[in-house]
Amino acid sequence: MYVLGIDGGGTKTKGVIADEFGNVYAVAQVGATNQNGVDIQRVKKEFETLFSSLRSQNEEAFMNLHTIFAGMSGVDRPQAKQISKDILVKLAPTHTTVIIDNDGVNALYSGTLGAPGIVQICGTGSITFGVNGKGERKRVGGWGYLIDDEGSSYELGREALHAIFRAYDDRGPKTVLSEMILRHFQIANPSDLISIVYGAKHPREVIAPLSKCVTEAVDQDDEVAKELIRESGSKVASSIHHLYNQLFPSNRREVPIVLVGGLFLRSDLFVPIIETFLKQNQLPTKLVKPEIEPVGGAVAAAIAHADGKLDADFIKNISEMIVQ
Repeated sequence: MYVLGIDGGGTKTKGVIADEFGNVYAVAQVGATNQNGVDIQRVKKEFETLFSSLRSQNEEAFMNLHTIFAGMSGVDRPQAKQISKDILVKLAPTHTTVIIDNDGVNALYSGTLGAPGIVQICGTGSITFGVNGKGERKRVGGWGYLIDDEGSSYELGREALHAIFRAYDDRGPKTVLSEMILRHFQIANPSDLISIVYGAKHPREVIAPLSKCVTEAVDQDDEVAKELIRESGSKVASSIHHLYNQLFPSNRREVPIVLVGGLFLRSDLFVPIIETFLKQNQLPTKLVKPEIEPVGGAVAAAIAHADGKLDADFIKNISEMIVQ
């Protein structure tokens, strides 16, 4: 049985055709498909490119797809979900079942393979999502970068910009972030950032990468950057705490907290903050690294929706065949 798992986000979108044994038949990656950050025509174009690439790699597998599971950011509104589904249905073989869901499902399954738990995504955007033993699903945050994306690369990058302008105005302490961000954009003065940021068609894509400057500034022992990391980590931990209380109010067993997203590439900075917060609040949790990447979780979700069962070697095989 062939299925297609899609992990769609604010920076990139990845698709994998695989089976229940974890054998991979095609892999493709394109740009952003989050409707909160890019327009519908771009979303459509990115999916057209994705499907064209997958089909060209293995037409037999593509034409015999049983189920497509697309876990995507920016589809919580019914209208947005329907728009994405309409696009995919037109691109998929006529007999294929198409399912659109939140990308939190991909990330959660990448660490639990369907078991109850919470996933914390901290990529370009952020969201805290979980499922308990009763199958109840809830989320905290992740309402888009204009409203609430706490713990995201975008928010951290924006706070870095805020910090260097405070320093520029003598309203805040000096920081190496000023020099680093000016060098990043190859400009000489912070005021030059205004035209770059406000002139960008998609400002989030300009700001989110600046989060890397913050982590690098911490390595240089910059106090401003350290405080930004502490604030970001505390916000993430608070979101996990609130969702835990909603989904597991009387739980005594250890709940897995799956950490996914680019910010956790620097787990040495963020994990200690989150662990300390959760321990102080006496929550029986365990922070876990995903066993497979999120698109593998989307494949697992597609197989589950097709009433299939994951083979014992699924994780091993799909991990070997998908290059992160």
